[in-house]
Amino acid sequence: MTPLLPTPNHYLYNLITMTSPEAKRVWRKAIKEHFGSTCVYCGNYYELQDLTLDHVHPKCKGGATITKNLVSCCTKCNHQKGSSNWLDWMRKTFGITSRESLILSHIK
Repeated sequence: MTPLLPTPNHYLYNLITMTSPEAKRVWRKAIKEHFGSTCVYCGNYYELQDLTLDHVHPKCKGGATITKNLVSCCTKCNHQKGSSNWLDWMRKTFGITSRESLILSHIK
């Protein structure tokens, strides 16, 4: 399993032979693996290449591109959530679920 570091730059600093694009690829893969290849919103399992990354706090609302703000999710959930508040959107779409605590523990 790939170690989960805060940003792609941390991979560059810790793995000297890695280029910037490779570091970003490894970082994105580590985030997806961290969540067990599942969509944190719907809970379904996907192959790594079928998952996307979602900013829990959207970039357009000041969310940073750091590990604590990124989660793995399926394309459908990513598009449906858009720039909505993740908790409001999840409760409206799925009701109250145990996955909320998974996201809360990750973003804190």
